[in-house]
Amino acid sequence: MSGITLTAVQTTTLQSLSNASNLFATTQNELNTGKKVNSAADDAVAYFRSKSLYDRSSTITTDKANIDQSIQSVQAALTATSAVDGLLKQLKSVLEGAKGATTASRTSATVQFKNIAQQLGQLIKDASYQGLNLLNGTSAALTTQFSERTAATLTVNGFNYVSTGAGNANSLFTGATTVFKKDGTINFGALVGTTSTTGAGTIVGFSQLSLSSQTGGSTSGIAASVAAAIFTASDNRLDAAISQNSALTAALGTNVNILQARSNFSAAYSATLSGGGDKLTLADLNLEAANSQALSLRQQIGIQSLSVTGTQNSSILTLLR
Repeated sequence: MSGITLTAVQTTTLQSLSNASNLFATTQNELNTGKKVNSAADDAVAYFRSKSLYDRSSTITTDKANIDQSIQSVQAALTATSAVDGLLKQLKSVLEGAKGATTASRTSATVQFKNIAQQLGQLIKDASYQGLNLLNGTSAALTTQFSERTAATLTVNGFNYVSTGAGNANSLFTGATTVFKKDGTINFGALVGTTSTTGAGTIVGFSQLSLSSQTGGSTSGIAASVAAAIFTASDNRLDAAISQNSALTAALGTNVNILQARSNFSAAYSATLSGGGDKLTLADLNLEAANSQALSLRQQIGIQSLSVTGTQNSSILTLLR
């Protein structure tokens, strides 16, 4: 304000108080936000370098979320293959039990066998995750992008466990044709049967297969030796299906391991990038707290100094009176 003259000491003290006030405001902002760089105005180089790291970290985190969903898709298929293994072993158990039983027991075993096989087919068709079923068709495929690089992808191809055509490497029963019907039910004769050289016709139930008589059931006309061959062939098909399921499960498990490794890497990589950004922008709260106390003390001293100066001027005025 013009017309008012301050001493050099007062002017210096006021400037010191102004600087301390500005520094105190900056320190309080850093304490409140936890950052020493909040905008490009604070430190343009550190701000833009940290922004690049944070943006990259965010992209990696998004990619990780997609990877984790892919893991769940494959895990859903693995859960199903575990259940398939149990049902195949139940089929094998029923088959073994039907060998030496009475006709009535073999008839009951046929019903059990068909029911288990039908549940097997339905279970496979239900093994989907967000609309994708990796066990119900070779056209199904899961492609996961690990990063923005085109080559950083993994494709998990589906299997056709319930193939209704000829057996193939992606089918559960590779050595038999049309084991499953289109509705998911079992084609009993395709699974429980043997080659035409045995002289056996289409098998519709275990009641036709007796190991204790020459003709088996009353109308089957199947000799005990042929029935034994049919049981052996059927048993071998189930063993092959169990082995096939184990092989395909291992393939899926390998893919899960790859996906999990990429997910773990993405998590660690994202944390590293964020940590780099933090080192450029985060404030040392211990240091800032100490600065805040020091600046508060400086302000108090400055105010006290002005007070002392004012008191001195008052004393001079008293003497002049």
